Parts: sequence; structure tokens; C-alpha cells
Amino acid sequence: MSYGYDEFESKLGQFIYTMVMYERLREYLLEKLRGKDRLSVRINLGTDKSGNQVLMDVVLTAVKPQLFAQQVEAQKRKTRKNLVLVLSNEDVAGEKHQIEAEMEKLIVESLKWWHGYFGERDKLKLDSWRCERAEVLEGDVVGSVVEIPVNRILVPPGLLISEKDEEREVLTQFVDLFTPVVVRPAESDMYELVGGLRPFDVMVNKLGYDRVRALVMNLSDEEAASMRAELEEKTGKLVKTLLKT
Repeated sequence: MSYGYDEFESKLGQFIYTMVMYERLREYLLEKLRGKDRLSVRINLGTDKSGNQVLMDVVLTAVKPQLFAQQVEAQKRKTRKNLVLVLSNEDVAGEKHQIEAEMEKLIVESLKWWHGYFGERDKLKLDSWRCERAEVLEGDVVGSVVEIPVNRILVPPGLLISEKDEEREVLTQFVDLFTPVVVRPAESDMYELVGGLRPFDVMVNKLGYDRVRALVMNLSDEEAASMRAELEEKTGKLVKTLLKT
């Protein structure tokens, strides 16, 4: 495909202008992001035919190279899915083990029946689900404790570990007292560490754990920040108490 001189000059000018403006915008956004973990940009696209304001929100996120590598690796790895369904009933009576056994049998048989009903349309592969555990609990369920590979847990940038050598040694000796750590779901099947930074550091970087027990909770940014501060304060108090014993 060929262009006349005027058309070629026009196309080249558009290309150069676009690249220059892209580079200037890139530098501007990087400068605005400097020292931050995340930057939100809102662009007003005007109104639609119904008169509604249309806004486009763009989120820029700074991810450390090692964390980005973890995300890529997690995306490549096929992981087992665990479905957590919390049912409650205030009226049912009976022995816990009996309720657990009957509910487990009922659910598994129901899944197989539905698989037969859907046939090839069964996208959830209902016949291949296994009941790993059925347990009747007294009280409210606020989260799920699972064992998670450490390379799927992201440590938010900016969190510092400043305990002294003797505090680190206490954490090493009594690490079970500080688990499970608390995490919340993040993108790409990853989890963000909410509480337990110092125990997590000891388990991973000193004891060499490749998996840790974690309490998974759905938390907003504000709730996560509040819980992180509360748990770190409690961890510090417990470490000081153990140092005195």
C-alpha cells in the first residue's frame, strides 16, 4: 500500500503527534502516581440519550515486580476450587454428626441428579464435586479458614517490618499463636494480606513455609485498614507479654 507525498506526510505527522502525546501523558501519569500505590482518574464522557452523565473511571496501580511475577504465575497455575456455602437453621434439632452426615449425603446426591438433568449443559461439572468436610457450628460464621500458597498472597506496598531480633525469635517459637493470618480476596485469584504481617514474614522468610493458614474475609479498604491496625497492635502486645515470661 502506497501514499502520495501529501498523504504520507499527513500520516507521519499524525503518528509522531500521537507518540509524543502518549509519552507526555505517560510521564504525567507516572509523576502523579509517584509515592502512591493507586491513583484513580475520572473522565467525563458527557451525557447519553437519556440525559445521564457518563463517567469513565480509570485506576492506575503500582505493582512491585515480584508481586507482578506472583500474579502471572498464579494465572498460569490451575487451582482447586472450594465452594463455601453457609446454611443456617434455628429450628432443626439432633446430634451434630447425624445432621452433618445426612446433609452431606443429600447435597452430593442432589448434585449428581442435577448433573444428569443438565447433561452436556452442565458447565459446573456437578457430578465431580466432592464433599471435603461437613461441619455443624454453633454461632455465626464470619469468614473461612483455608490453607493458601504464599505466592498467592500479596503484601500491600508500604508495610514495614520493624520488630527487634528478640521479638522475631518469639514469633518464631510461638508462631502458631499468631495464626491464621487474615487476608481478603484480590484480583486474579490472589489474596491481599490484611492482618499478620510479622507472623507471615517469619513463616515465609525464616521458617520457609510455602503455605499458610489464613482467614479469608470480604472487607472494604476502610475495614481492611482498621482491622490491620487492630491486629498489629494485638500482635505487638502479645509479643511483649511473651518476652516477659
